[in-house]
Amino acid sequence: MAGGFAARPSAADLEAQAVIVRSRDPVIGIRGLLRFAVEAAGRGWNAEAVEDALALARSMQVIGPDGPDHGNFRWRLGDERMTDPNAVEFAGQLLAVLWLEDEGRLVPRPEGRRLTPRGRELLATMARDALPAIRRHAVQPGHTNIRLMRILNLLVLGDLADPDARAEGETEWRAWLAFTRTHGLTEYLCPTYLGVSLDSLALIADHAPAVETRVEANLALGYAWRSAAAHWFGPAQRLSGPHARDYDYLYGRGYADEHFAEAGWLTAPPRVEGAGWLPGAPRGSLQVFRTACRSEPPAASTRRILEELPRFVVERTGTHAWRRITNYVGRTATIGVAGDGRGAEDKTLVVNLPPRDEPRGPATAWPVETPNVTLVFDGRHDPYGLDRVPSGVAGHRKPHHLRPYVISSQEGPRVTAAWYLDPRRPAFGVEPASLACLEAHLLMPSGCGVWSVEGRLAAGAELPPEPVVFLRGAAGTVLAIRVLSAAAADLRPAGFKLVADGGARPVQRLTATFAAGPPARGALLALDLELRETLDDVAFAAFRREYADRPVSARLDGTRFTVAGTLPLELDLGGPADRPRRVRFAPTLPADVLLLVNDRDVAGWDAARDD
Repeated sequence: MAGGFAARPSAADLEAQAVIVRSRDPVIGIRGLLRFAVEAAGRGWNAEAVEDALALARSMQVIGPDGPDHGNFRWRLGDERMTDPNAVEFAGQLLAVLWLEDEGRLVPRPEGRRLTPRGRELLATMARDALPAIRRHAVQPGHTNIRLMRILNLLVLGDLADPDARAEGETEWRAWLAFTRTHGLTEYLCPTYLGVSLDSLALIADHAPAVETRVEANLALGYAWRSAAAHWFGPAQRLSGPHARDYDYLYGRGYADEHFAEAGWLTAPPRVEGAGWLPGAPRGSLQVFRTACRSEPPAASTRRILEELPRFVVERTGTHAWRRITNYVGRTATIGVAGDGRGAEDKTLVVNLPPRDEPRGPATAWPVETPNVTLVFDGRHDPYGLDRVPSGVAGHRKPHHLRPYVISSQEGPRVTAAWYLDPRRPAFGVEPASLACLEAHLLMPSGCGVWSVEGRLAAGAELPPEPVVFLRGAAGTVLAIRVLSAAAADLRPAGFKLVADGGARPVQRLTATFAAGPPARGALLALDLELRETLDDVAFAAFRREYADRPVSARLDGTRFTVAGTLPLELDLGGPADRPRRVRFAPTLPADVLLLVNDRDVAGWDAARDD
């Protein structure tokens, strides 16, 4: 596949997976089972083995008296019951692709179908019984990846088994389209789920029964690709800017990289997705599925965006004024911040700096695996998000940090933002006794030096509660960091420490400790940041002095927290039973604008795709 890395599964690979299917291993998952069926059928390999996989998948479908789980699937073969309501959407998507493949709608096949008659019967039966579960599954429009998968399933499986479901899919599509044209992509820049959304949009654009829906899906694809292009940082070959629902705190990579590789943006093999494979099966062999889900970014508009450097991006993520992300993409570095967060896996601040590696001289090129700079609030002594814990009823293992309240302003390469978290207040939904600590960590590449005004800091250095430090990377890139705290003792950090404990991972951290054990207090941390590029040693020394002398301050009057001397920032903490409230921040977007690049509207909803 041109520009991609998806491997064509060999006969030996498929036979190895068939052996796993025949083993009836209790950890076999419904996704891995149906992935095997899609790839084997697409290769025209061993229709009886595909039939066996479909029979096992059918045994994992919840069948019986009508109930809340009827038609859904057990996530793993050994599960006693359905544990994840999204299982029917993931299974339905693969059933839809398998049906399209067998019908010759992915690749014309004059020689006819490849499934056995029994295999086609199993496919149709599973689709028929899955559709009621899909129709019952309430998915909010802002849960973009699952909502689009549900729409695809209603359209394609409805086309196979139930015209009423297909009509409902068209209605759901129009509702999602209207929501997105006013709210933007609320799962903003998610390295994993953006890829899942692109899969479904591409399949809808190619296979929705209604021509109008296909045209609209193409427009939505164009918007999603332009959003990705606006935040794409070529030197590091990854999305920059803040990320919603990012499970990779260090690198910000996920399944969306499959699409970026196919587009030619990512020239190194993407990190293989960790979920949804048969146990022990070779990962990365999704050639049939990836081909079916492939889309091309609009060539002219995305090329123009990618070539526009530096660029300042403002993108809507909801209808409230603060629900937007901002991002400055320079030639050698980026800095971006969110105006709000969705959940515990968000990275609301993301900076990309090239590592310096000073003993051998300045770095000449970005390694693909260079950690980003981000801020996380932690209650488990897990600064790097490496201790993955079971999440939800299905027990999917995910890293888990705390979710602070965020307010931010950005102007080009300058950011002023505050993060507030108080476990004592019901609005935060955190039980203090459940926390082992209350800390904030600024994660940084270990190849970058950390400096004070006077000179470079060594690992283990302890700093006051309001330090001014500078993170220096290659090519003259510098991130200036001023910490601003509230004077209130129960919100102010005890101090900061520079810690180099990344082990084999090239990462270090600057940690603010608010509570070393279960907290009986809150945390309020504001950062005033400025990114500079192309500073030589003399200019770097002058910038450190000038930045440190700026009259920037923070003040807490009652419940009103205000930062002065820099970008506008004012936050009302509210009373113990209230929610905090954002008072002053910038910029905001006009009501009818979704995506600005250097003040130019590039969303492109009202124009045909330009490729």
